[in-house]
Amino acid sequence: MRRFVLFFILTYVYFSVSVGQDKLIGDEVILARIEHGLDCMYNYEFKKADSLFRIIENEIPNHPVNPFLEGLNIYWQNAPLNPNSSDEVNKFIQKMKKSAVLSDEVMKSRDDYIEGSFFSLVAHAMQMMYYADNDQIVKVIKYIPYSYKRVVKAFDLKDAFEEYKFFTGLYSYYIEAYPEAHPAYKPLLIFLHKGSRSEGLKELNWIANNSVFMKAEGLFFLHHIYLSYECNPQMALNYVEQLHELYPDNTFYLVHLIFNLLVINDYEKAAELIPMLEQQKESDNFAQMMELIFNGMIEELVNHNYEVSEKLYKKGIKMAVEFNPRGDTYSALAYAGLSRIYEREGMVKLAKENKRIAFEKTDYPCILE
Repeated sequence: MRRFVLFFILTYVYFSVSVGQDKLIGDEVILARIEHGLDCMYNYEFKKADSLFRIIENEIPNHPVNPFLEGLNIYWQNAPLNPNSSDEVNKFIQKMKKSAVLSDEVMKSRDDYIEGSFFSLVAHAMQMMYYADNDQIVKVIKYIPYSYKRVVKAFDLKDAFEEYKFFTGLYSYYIEAYPEAHPAYKPLLIFLHKGSRSEGLKELNWIANNSVFMKAEGLFFLHHIYLSYECNPQMALNYVEQLHELYPDNTFYLVHLIFNLLVINDYEKAAELIPMLEQQKESDNFAQMMELIFNGMIEELVNHNYEVSEKLYKKGIKMAVEFNPRGDTYSALAYAGLSRIYEREGMVKLAKENKRIAFEKTDYPCILE
């Protein structure tokens, strides 16, 4: 169910800047400052990003972009954000709500306020993404009708403002790919706006190569799509390598690069990058969890030290609980590893059970085949 909701959500998450007679479009100084701030944020230079966002707030006070950027900064500082970080979650939700309120207030008197319309959409979408990632589906459902209308409208806007291709590309791809992977949902989607997998990928690639604001998001979703629905990890690697090159200090992107390298059996390159996680693990539990799981894979698949590998996998699984349900995708690697170890040892029942858990938890079933 979570993946079913996510294909809606992925069509409208995150950030772009839009039209109107407003404060952002056409102001190259502010746009450049926003771009710089976002680059700092994605590279985990949060203090620098915050300083730039505060300058923007002084230049255009009461604009919906300001709480949105603040909320986005909170989101990435605590990635992967989950209910265990209750204070940060509350701050993030309140910032997104404030952005939506500022947008909606102006839209009451100006229905052509596309800039406000956009931030209203993405502020709601960010909340949806958080709730969906953490299996709070009931909280997601109320946003879907509003957001669907907005994303359909984006098809009319993308020629005038090509950043909208991020939204239309994701929609075009997922509206076709999801029911193909899950045929039971096809009857529920029959009356929705049609899409095209190839056109969706084309538009996302345009975003990855040309977008000012959506480049990182476009690259990551292409990585995710090729690792999951397209079952092409070699193609997925191209996109996550670009992300790591752009944002070398981003732990989340580094994790997915190592993840991808292990999937294609490039253990040498993966082993070279794992120490970068070890440098961050003292202050980052997510990095520590992934360092345990990745080292478990190296011990199992390269060094054939199965006893050590089993211990590392179990420690990683224990740490993943802190990040659940988002931690499931990563602990699935450990469960798959335990399954292989138990199979070698002739422990058939344990091997089958761990393999079942791995498939149940992963977002990338094709890599476990």
